[in-house]
Amino acid sequence: MHNENESVRLLILDTSQNDAEDLVNLFRNAGRATQAQLIESEQHLSELLSNKTWDLCFAHLRSTELTPFQVIAQIKNMEQDIPVILITDAQAPGSFIQALEAGMRDIVPEDQKDRLRLVALRELDNLYNRRARRKAEVSLRDTEKRCHLLLDSSRDAIAYVHDGMHIYANNTYIRLFGYPDFDELEGMPLINMVASQDQEKIKAFMKSFAEGNNAGETFECRGVRGDDSQFETNMTFSAAKYDGEPCTQIIIRTSHQESKQTETNAQDIITGLQNDLSFKNHVDRAIEQASEKGLKSTVLYIQLDDFIPIKNRIGGASTNLLLGDVAKTLQGLVVAPNLVARIDDFSFAILLLGQESDIGIELGEKICESVEKNHFNVSGKAVNLTVSIGVSILNENTANPSDIIQKAREAAAFVKTHTGKGNAVQLHSSEEQEAAHNEQVANLLERALAKQLFRLVFQPVVSLRGDTGEHYEIMLRMPDEDGKEISPNEFLQTAADKGITKEIDNWVIDQSIRKLGDHLAKGHKTHLFINITKETMLDSSVLPKVGQMLNQARLPGDSVIFQISETDATAHLKEAKEFIKGANELRCKAALTHFGRALNPFNTLKHLPVSYVKIDGSFIDELPKDDDAKEDLKTLVSSLHTQGKLTIAPMVDAASLLPTLWQAGINYIQGYYIQQPSQSMDYDFSTEDDDEG
Repeated sequence: MHNENESVRLLILDTSQNDAEDLVNLFRNAGRATQAQLIESEQHLSELLSNKTWDLCFAHLRSTELTPFQVIAQIKNMEQDIPVILITDAQAPGSFIQALEAGMRDIVPEDQKDRLRLVALRELDNLYNRRARRKAEVSLRDTEKRCHLLLDSSRDAIAYVHDGMHIYANNTYIRLFGYPDFDELEGMPLINMVASQDQEKIKAFMKSFAEGNNAGETFECRGVRGDDSQFETNMTFSAAKYDGEPCTQIIIRTSHQESKQTETNAQDIITGLQNDLSFKNHVDRAIEQASEKGLKSTVLYIQLDDFIPIKNRIGGASTNLLLGDVAKTLQGLVVAPNLVARIDDFSFAILLLGQESDIGIELGEKICESVEKNHFNVSGKAVNLTVSIGVSILNENTANPSDIIQKAREAAAFVKTHTGKGNAVQLHSSEEQEAAHNEQVANLLERALAKQLFRLVFQPVVSLRGDTGEHYEIMLRMPDEDGKEISPNEFLQTAADKGITKEIDNWVIDQSIRKLGDHLAKGHKTHLFINITKETMLDSSVLPKVGQMLNQARLPGDSVIFQISETDATAHLKEAKEFIKGANELRCKAALTHFGRALNPFNTLKHLPVSYVKIDGSFIDELPKDDDAKEDLKTLVSSLHTQGKLTIAPMVDAASLLPTLWQAGINYIQGYYIQQPSQSMDYDFSTEDDDEG
């Protein structure tokens, strides 16, 4: 699965630098980090394709020295999987059969920015899916090899049967039935391996299994060896594939105790229901049925409302009794082959095999009514319960059990947040739940501002070059209703949409300067990096207020370093330059963050008198994955040092990165390897780090 935090590597063929920068901004505005490169010539393209992996190419039809058709031809010649999107003038003709025949993924007029963004994101998703499929195919081949080795060496007797005939048997199975090799078994009907008195029973069992019942259940019978001798055994049936074809797997254990142990391992010890692992295995089999036969199923996630206060009131032992009573209530409403499971401390799940969502919603409503009316009596204490239920649909597009269960869980959470009290059923809907989440975040923002509930945390920025000066970056957190911290990634866009980012920035600056003043009064020489949004950068009234705050706190200006993102600075270069110039007049310093995302980052940098440059985290993230990334970082840092900039590497989460960062010339590092954000400025900067790798 692709990580959306990773950078999009973008090739651009265009004669206009400004238009190319606009293309990069399409991804920035969509929240996707981007590393872009202009194609200068055919030789340059060859070098780019040889040295790096690229994700997407925009090619403008007006390019003449190197045409889009030459670009796509070279990409094909070098056997690269890079989608190419052709961009045309707004007034260009509408027939582009030649472009599509050449392999262009789409043709978009340059004035249709929204369409271009959607087309680009679509092609990226398709690319990531193709890459994931190729990896899965390699992994599948490796897994199949390992499975064959495991099957051949298993102590259990294992066979695969298709249409009642043996197509594979391992050595244990062959020996158990007394045959010299598989050649004697191949094509033999399974029924011939069962005693005559059990043959009608196994026919009925296998018919029921073929209809989707009895999966994972054990059939006890007498087996017949090649010499006609008989023995007591049991067979466990499950759906499987062999050489890509659907079939039935049979596992035979001659020990009844082993079968019972397997059954026990699938149970939740408190309720006797299926446990989380067993439930996921059943969902996985339902996914296979959906993929092969188009058989839809439904998953219900049932969360007990306000269960923590109930648990605290009645105690742990009584809680277990209550969970057992809830389990009995659910079992009374669910008919086989559907199944109920307990999947975490106070949540249950139901799998409705071959049932559509309307059946799931109907069942969910019955459960809500039954649980609410059932006044549970536990250890002499009356307990009133309600449940929030999420419903999700399992079909041929379902990827894995965790995904479908998570969707049902999200729908259940939506019930609680949307109603405030639970006791309802909700079908999973991404758009509706995302809108509800955004509304919830907006309400939390208003509450946090009104009641001053925001929190500041501090993360140390540590020198790799022996500087013992104290540097911290200020980070903002917002609590939810339960007091859990929400990071800015989840609420800043909502704040921007509501037009309150300046108000939040003002609070952060004011509180940061107050806390810094208190800290310096204790004898520390500390510098704070304070992030500001573009709205604050564009507001000419901010810096005079900062000057007043510094005077009141008796702070030197150089103890504050304002951080501006490269994206904001590039989009508002004149205003960014004026803000930094004004900050310098207060003796405050400035830093440019996420550096390296822009198409030509040094073009932006040369206009901005910043003291620090924080490299974009994507460069650090790629160091362990790509040998060329080390040289790229070294070249980037060298160019920054030539311009007199101090460099910061963020997202340093492992000691293994330090030698590379040291050799690249990085001045400062920041990340969870050093220390996670803390509510106190308590890092010991005098500690000698292993800064020479």
